[in-house]
Amino acid sequence: MKKQKVLIALFVGSLVFPNLIWGVFQDKFDTENNENRELAGFPQVSVSGIAEFPSQFEAFYKDQVPFKNVLVNFSNFIDTEFFQNTKIGDVVIGEDNWLFYLPSKDGENAMADYQKTNVYSEEKCAEIAGKIQKVRDWFLENGVEQFHYYIAPSKETIYSEYMPEKPEIIGTGESRMEAFAGYMKENSDVEFDYLADYLEKYSKKYQLFRKYDTHMNNLGGYITNEKIIQDMTGDCLPIGAIQVMMGTNPCRGDLSRMIGRYKELDDDREYGLDHFHDGIRYRVRKEKSEGGEEILKVFKSNSDNEKTLMVIGDSFRLRLEKYMPYRYKKTIFVRIDDFDQELLEKYAPDDVVMITVERDQRYMENLDSYIIQEDEMK
Repeated sequence: MKKQKVLIALFVGSLVFPNLIWGVFQDKFDTENNENRELAGFPQVSVSGIAEFPSQFEAFYKDQVPFKNVLVNFSNFIDTEFFQNTKIGDVVIGEDNWLFYLPSKDGENAMADYQKTNVYSEEKCAEIAGKIQKVRDWFLENGVEQFHYYIAPSKETIYSEYMPEKPEIIGTGESRMEAFAGYMKENSDVEFDYLADYLEKYSKKYQLFRKYDTHMNNLGGYITNEKIIQDMTGDCLPIGAIQVMMGTNPCRGDLSRMIGRYKELDDDREYGLDHFHDGIRYRVRKEKSEGGEEILKVFKSNSDNEKTLMVIGDSFRLRLEKYMPYRYKKTIFVRIDDFDQELLEKYAPDDVVMITVERDQRYMENLDSYIIQEDEMK
């Protein structure tokens, strides 16, 4: 009986004391959200929603459990150092610790992209192409002179040599985006460009992506920027004509944070670029942020190009902010989820560039619903 009481006391203590300690000392521990999603909040209590409350509370507790990041980081350390696992959650660990983000979920299936198991049918290609053309035509009808849509390749597309042996590539032909880009070239007059082949030419000489992040580094951003500028204005300054300097501080990233190795993986470096905007200066006139991400920024420069450019896209648009504003008198960057027709009316851009990443299928497949607000047009 005494042993049973001791076990009960230990069990109760294991439930109560961590929460007490956490309540007092939580500011001493890592409480950042290290996942690419919004964590579950405490569910609303109501009579109508009582049936869903248990599952909602379970999701809340899993996301908010005391010492979660400490426990996750320790578990990931054991997985990577002792069991040599190459996949933790949605993060794949490749050669030389290169990290890749391959989620498998509705609307964003990078794993299927890499394995070439989600190639569009011709009917689906025609449907998506029609939506992109609808958006292009809508912009032109509203005073825009040029519209270009760019797909930024996923990291594993450009640096597949750093991917581990598993997951294996299953498909034998073109990838989903390669096939769709080919369809657009043959069947549409929309200015559409999948940037994989273009960036591939530079990837052997330059490191274009951050090792421990999902995004391009400054070199990848500049090379992408000059490709877009060439298309839009007929002018560019090749990267070989400017000064490139390697930084000294560690270049960490979102993926190393997701697997709990943010501080340990510190051998990557960012690049500094110079002599590509001599005599041109810009300033940011307006910013709007949400959850740490800048969703609207307006730049004004003394560029000789008197036109206004609007760049609409996902997070890959952010890498262009360092360079694009030097090329237009005014440049507006807006997150695609926050685009509104009022922005088009307010800034009256001459040119519009859209850029989204290969792995996120939602934007390209449903572009018209993100851009054209039917209610406002009635």
